Amino acid sequence: MKPKDLFRYGCTNLFRRKTRTALTALSMAVGVMCIVVLISVGLGYEQAYRESIEALGSLTKIDVTPATGDYGRKALLNDKALEAFRGIDGVEAVTPVYQQSAYIVSGNYVNMVRVYGIDMTTAERFMLTPERGVMAEDGTRLHPEVLFTDDVAAGLANKAKDWELAVDENGNALIDLLEVPVRMTFDSSSLTGEPKADTDGRALPSSNLYTLRVTGICSTLNNNFATAAFMSFDRLQEMTQANANYMGATTQTKTAEEKANGPTYDLVWVMVKNVNDVQRIVKLIRDTGLNTYSLNDMLETVRTQSRQIQGMLGALGGIAVLISAICVANTMMMSITERTREIGVLKVLGTVRSDIFKMFLSEALIVGVIGGAAGLVLSFIAKWLIPVIFASRELRCVLP
Repeated sequence: MKPKDLFRYGCTNLFRRKTRTALTALSMAVGVMCIVVLISVGLGYEQAYRESIEALGSLTKIDVTPATGDYGRKALLNDKALEAFRGIDGVEAVTPVYQQSAYIVSGNYVNMVRVYGIDMTTAERFMLTPERGVMAEDGTRLHPEVLFTDDVAAGLANKAKDWELAVDENGNALIDLLEVPVRMTFDSSSLTGEPKADTDGRALPSSNLYTLRVTGICSTLNNNFATAAFMSFDRLQEMTQANANYMGATTQTKTAEEKANGPTYDLVWVMVKNVNDVQRIVKLIRDTGLNTYSLNDMLETVRTQSRQIQGMLGALGGIAVLISAICVANTMMMSITERTREIGVLKVLGTVRSDIFKMFLSEALIVGVIGGAAGLVLSFIAKWLIPVIFASRELRCVLP
C-alpha cells in the first residue's frame, strides 16, 4: 500500500471511533504538555537566579588578587601578570585597582567615599560610563579629575547643622557635584579641626586637602559601587604617597625581589568579552597561583543545580509521556481485537501482513502527531497561565 493510502485508511478508521481517538490523543497531549512545562519551569528557575546574580554585578568581570603558591613561592601580581592577562584569548580589558577611603568636602557638606584608582581608559569597558558629564582622565596634580557615583551627592551631610543630609523631602540630592567646588582629604581631622596625637601626645599634621575636578556622574551598578569615586590609578597613588610623606608616615621599604619584578598590585580587574569564556579564563589565572573571584562562579553553581532540577522534572515528564504511549498502545490493541474479522477479509483479498502492520502503525502515528501538536499548544497556553496562577511564588516558564 502507498503511504497516501495508509494515511487515508488510518484517518477513516480513527474517525469511526471519535471518542476513543479523542481520549487517546488527549492522553498523548497531556504527556507532551507535562514534559515541556516541567522542563520550562526548570529553565525558568535558572533564568530567575541568573537575573538575581546579574543584579549583583557583571558576570564577565573577574577580580584577581595575589596568593601564595606551592612551596611558599608567592605568585606576583605585577605588570608582567597584567600583560599575560591581556594576551589571553577572550579578555576585553585589564586594569590594576588601587583603593582608598577618603572624605569629600563641599562647603560645610561632607561625605565619606571609597576611591578607586583604575586605568580610566578602560572604565567604560567595566560599565563605568558617565550618565552626566564626561569621563575623567588624569587631570593635574593640583586638580585631579574624578568620576562620582550618583549616590554620593545624596549622602552629603552638613557638619554645621548636626550632620543634616542635603536632600529634599523626596530624598533627591540638593547639591549638584558638577556645579560646586569639591575637595578631598584622606583624614577626618582635616574636617573637624581636631588634630590627632601620636604615642607621645604630640599633635600630628592634618592631611592635605585636594581640589577635585568632577567631570561626570555614573551609576552605582546596582550598589556594587555605592558611594564611590573613580580616578586615575597613578594619580591616586601619587596623592596617597604625597599625603603620607606630608603627615610623616613611614613607608614600607621594597624588597630586592619587588625591585627586580616591578610594582605589585593588591587587586586587578579583568573583563571578559563573552560570559561563556569566564570559567576558562578563571582556570587559566588560578593555575598561575593567583586568587580569583567572579559572580560567574555563583552562576555555575546555579547551573549545576538547575540541570539537576531539569533532569528530575524531565524524568517526571518522561513518565507522563510513557503512560501516554502505553495508553496509545492499549487503544491500538483494542482496535486490533475488535477488527479481527476486517483483518481476515484483508488477508483473503491478498493484503500482506506487513501492510496490515503498517495500517495500525499509521493510525498510532496519526494519533501521536495530533496529540503531540495539541500538547505543544497546551504548553504555550500553560506558559502564560502558570506565572499568573503562581504569581505570589514568582514561578516562571521559559520554553526551550
